[in-house]
Formats: sequence, C-alpha cells, structure tokens
Amino acid sequence: MIEQYRGYEIKVYWSNIDLGYVFCIFTGDGTGIIESNVYHYEKFALMGAKETVDRYIEVKERGLDRWTI
Repeated sequence: MIEQYRGYEIKVYWSNIDLGYVFCIFTGDGTGIIESNVYHYEKFALMGAKETVDRYIEVKERGLDRWTI
C-alpha cells in the first residue's frame, strides 16, 4: 500500500523476513526518512506511519535537528 500523507509518501508492505507489516516514509523527492519495526496488522502500520509523520513535521517546525520516535 502506498499513500500520500501531509507531503510525504508512506509505503506499507508485508515483510517475509520479519513476518509482519513494515512501513517506510519518504520525502517528496524520494529520500527515505525511516523504516519501522514490525506490526501484526496493516492498518496499525499505517496508523503508526501517520503518527510518525506528524511527529517528524512537529519537530521540524520547532527547528530541532534531531528527533526521536
């Protein structure tokens, strides 16, 4: 599943290695930002990805160099 969210691209996919769903977040120019840990359900991976994008944007708006998830 690929979804655009707040200017970022979220890709949620099944990982045969991890035996679960994983998300990756990319900027508009295709630069990868983060890859998640494993989720058991696709809908939870998507929710986690959106929360991560929200936190990432919030930290950027505050002008901080680093952010933790």
